Amino acid sequence: MQALCRQSEGSTSAGVLLFILPPLAAMLDPKADLTLRLTALSLFDHLLSLSDFCAAPEWGEMAEHAFAAMLLPNVVWRAGKPAEHVRLAAYLCLEKLLATGHVSGEQLGRRTAEALPLFVSGLDDDNVETRRVVCNVLAFVIPRLGGQRIDHDQMRLLYPELTKRLDDASDAVRVAACTPIIAMLRAVRYSASWSQAHNFDRTNLGYFLQGLLVHLDDPNPEIQAEMQSVLEVAAPLDPPEFCNQVRLVRDRHRSPKLCDALLEKAGSHAPGGMLV
Repeated sequence: MQALCRQSEGSTSAGVLLFILPPLAAMLDPKADLTLRLTALSLFDHLLSLSDFCAAPEWGEMAEHAFAAMLLPNVVWRAGKPAEHVRLAAYLCLEKLLATGHVSGEQLGRRTAEALPLFVSGLDDDNVETRRVVCNVLAFVIPRLGGQRIDHDQMRLLYPELTKRLDDASDAVRVAACTPIIAMLRAVRYSASWSQAHNFDRTNLGYFLQGLLVHLDDPNPEIQAEMQSVLEVAAPLDPPEFCNQVRLVRDRHRSPKLCDALLEKAGSHAPGGMLV
């Protein structure tokens, strides 16, 4: 099967998807041999790399099943290097699958309770490439879910773990983490005090901003630039609280220039622009 799929056009493979998926699903059972699972994931990755396969209507109909039943079980943490390779291969497939756009926000919403804890666990994986790819996966997932499908508890699960990745030993992971953080900020339904109708409050925003502002003074100019972009998205949520947090760190930074620019940005979102 693998040889035929690799030698066929993607549209041809999609046309016989009902015959391909059952054996693939059997090979991707978490109880299956690790080598067999890696082989199946390699084939899956190949198919997801073919534009005509991804564009086929047959694949669109099966994408949610592949996401939930075939790939998610393979990102569950298990001990050992072979299991680490399986997780990375599964996450690479998830990244490509989500990039096709065939898994909608509504479909993701049905899987949020199961998927988000797995992705949060993946953010702390021992493998640096897995951590980077999980950031990319969340960069697809969070905007598609949107604020209406992410509740207060899920926000509190996400933001501390994404903030931790800004301290990652790899700058590539640190930069990759900024995209889902921006997506998360755009999905915020904000209220200064806790409310069932909202998913983020002032207390959590304060903690979040404290974790972000540390990296505005990073020695790496690329990280500084990325963090400024992140903080510019956070500024309109609560301009008074934002300015308070920026002022607390301004004099500790090597240069106040970026802090001053953010204060000006937040002031433009306040009534009368009187916060600076």
